[in-house]
Amino acid sequence: LKKGVEDPTREDGDDWEPVDFPKVRSLRLSFLNIIEISSLNNFNSLLTLRLDNNIIDEIKNLDHLVQLQWLDLSFNNIRKIQGLSELVNLTDLSLYNNQIAAIEGLDNCTKLHVLSLGRNQ
Repeated sequence: LKKGVEDPTREDGDDWEPVDFPKVRSLRLSFLNIIEISSLNNFNSLLTLRLDNNIIDEIKNLDHLVQLQWLDLSFNNIRKIQGLSELVNLTDLSLYNNQIAAIEGLDNCTKLHVLSLGRNQ
């Protein structure tokens, strides 16, 4: 998940086969100094994802998490709401304490019940 971290390879030099995490429903990656959202490709069953209190500046690489209902991106460096158009099951979104100036990019999030945008621009 951290920028610059290389994918491990096997001793024979081949890449490892991706691990499928079909039973993981909730994932907390808070306070880890994460720079960008990546490497979540095999977490397709996630319902809850916490990426709060990191240094993420762009919402991306979440398109495949179509079952996601609860997303916490509070206390990051996000400037623009984007990359959420495929998250049609999202009911709770926290973008509290970022650097967002405009509310946009949420048109497809029709199930959204809670939107936290306090302490932004």
